[in-house]
Amino acid sequence: MAVTVREAALVPRVLQQAFHLMRSGRPGPVLVDLPFDVQVAEIEFDPDMYEPLPVYKPAASRMQIEKAVEMLIQAERPVIVAGGGVINADAAALLQQFAELTSVPVIPTLMGWGCIPDDHELMAGMVGLQTAHRYGNATLLASDMVFGIGNRFANRHTGSVEKYTEGRKIVHIDIEPTQIGRVLCPDLGIVSDAKAALTLLVEVAQEMQKAGRLPCRKEWVADCQQRKRTLLRKTHFDNVPVKPQRVYEEMNKAFGRDVCYVTTIGLSQIAAAQMLHVFKDRHWINCGQAGPLGWTIPAALGVCAADPERNVVAISGDFDFQFLIEELAVGAQFNIPYIHVLVNNAYLGLIRQSQRAF
Repeated sequence: MAVTVREAALVPRVLQQAFHLMRSGRPGPVLVDLPFDVQVAEIEFDPDMYEPLPVYKPAASRMQIEKAVEMLIQAERPVIVAGGGVINADAAALLQQFAELTSVPVIPTLMGWGCIPDDHELMAGMVGLQTAHRYGNATLLASDMVFGIGNRFANRHTGSVEKYTEGRKIVHIDIEPTQIGRVLCPDLGIVSDAKAALTLLVEVAQEMQKAGRLPCRKEWVADCQQRKRTLLRKTHFDNVPVKPQRVYEEMNKAFGRDVCYVTTIGLSQIAAAQMLHVFKDRHWINCGQAGPLGWTIPAALGVCAADPERNVVAISGDFDFQFLIEELAVGAQFNIPYIHVLVNNAYLGLIRQSQRAF
């Protein structure tokens, strides 16, 4: 929604619609332009008579969910791809319950990281071109079905769509209708809020478990665990200056399971996602595929302000840190403490990588 309000009397209705749209479905921005004459105009408005429009959240039908679970139990080597929609819907516990009921390994996206603890036996690792694990990519390639929930199959996750879909059935559940079929054509697409879908998925899976219809997947889960134990990146380097891999190794040792990481973009973020560990939902705060260099400091302050008890650790490269370094003064002014890890390679790493081709 992008609108210019030319009559002051229309402002309440336009703002009512704007707040409805920005909170419905997948949350997102709206643009309301108020010309100066509208800004200074006076209107009659009774706040007691104002009621916000109800937020719209589509929900899957029982029939759709039964079809999805039938496809899942017919697969021999399925994986669940859990995206940020699971986190937004506060459905991480339901996702883990569904995965445990069906014995299906979970591959979180970067925005869904934390929906299942990193050390859970069904956490199969992340997949993609950058923020990925070797064992996660290997497990995806060994699978015969991808069951996506609250994700959008972004290009950094899929890489080659042809390779990603080859020989695999695809189920895609997402709250945003335009995401279904945008990147790849699923065998079954369902428009639904992740929590609404997972509530039904757990219900149907429990019924099938009682009926003895859920297959045993011990061998498939064991294969995934074997890859997770062996396909690891080396992190223990004694080089001076210290290598970033060693930085993340020490961070894993220093910070406990309750740590909340905040980071933006760049090589520091990519390496962090490859080597750090996240154990809880909403404990990996990231800007997604946007590229707002400098976002980390104000975002970390925002997380601390929203939850003062949270143990916040921010991660930046040197340019991200410098972009909005003045915001540190805001943290000092309002006494907002947090830890900031600066991984300084003295250049714009992603830019330098892209320039090497020229």
